[in-house]
Amino acid sequence: ARDNGRTPFQWDATTNAGFTTGTPWLKVNPNYMTVNVAAEDNEANSCLNYFRRMVKLRRDNPALIYGKYTILDKDNPEVYAYTRELDGRRILVLLNFKDKPASANTGLDLTKAKLLLGNYPTASQNGGLQPYEAAIYEL
Repeated sequence: ARDNGRTPFQWDATTNAGFTTGTPWLKVNPNYMTVNVAAEDNEANSCLNYFRRMVKLRRDNPALIYGKYTILDKDNPEVYAYTRELDGRRILVLLNFKDKPASANTGLDLTKAKLLLGNYPTASQNGGLQPYEAAIYEL
């Protein structure tokens, strides 16, 4: 059974984390007062709000959905780099899945690229990435 791996979803800091007004089958995680959707919603840099920005970026940029996919620096084991292109619009995605800085040789000039979304306050202009950095640029 997976009962020991699941707890009621933590919506807010109210009784039973806002999951139910009844008695939950499983106990609510003790951290529900601070770890819940309402708390994430109020934090600009939360995972929830970052995910919302990613969804909006995808929805607002058809190239990310329908664009021609081209992998870059394909033999690089540290960085996943690719472009998506549609109707003259080109978007570059750089993802570092490692716990150390890494870089990709994209062959692209990023000095004039516009950062659309990233998980660090500033992004590199040369393809260098911080640990676990994700950066999406319009070229």
